[in-house]
Amino acid sequence: VTQHSITLSWTSVSGSSGYYISYERLDFSVPVTPTYMRLGGSDNTSVTLNKLTAGSRYIIRVWATDGSGVSQPIEKTVKTADDIPSPPRLLRKTRDMENGVELNWLPSSC
Repeated sequence: VTQHSITLSWTSVSGSSGYYISYERLDFSVPVTPTYMRLGGSDNTSVTLNKLTAGSRYIIRVWATDGSGVSQPIEKTVKTADDIPSPPRLLRKTRDMENGVELNWLPSSC
C-alpha cells in the first residue's frame, strides 16, 4: 500500500478461468461507481490498483469465474497511505545556545 496504489494478491482457485476485481472509494459525501476489471487465467492472482486517492479507504472485491458462472466475492477494506509533506527547505543553524542550537528553515515547496 502506498499513497496512490494498492497491490492485491490471492491464492489461485482450482478450475477458475480468471477473476473479476472491483474497487470503490468509501466516500459517503458523493455517490461513487465501482471500477471493475477482469484478469484472465487461473494463475493471474495479483494486480496493482493505481491512481488512488491518498489517505482514503477503498472496498475491494475479488470473484473467481469459470465457464459456468462467478463465485461469491472475497472482500477487503484497505486504506491508502496518507499524503506525506515535502521536507522543509534551506535548513540552517542560526545560533548556538547553551543547551542546543536555534534552527531556521523555509516551508516545503509543495
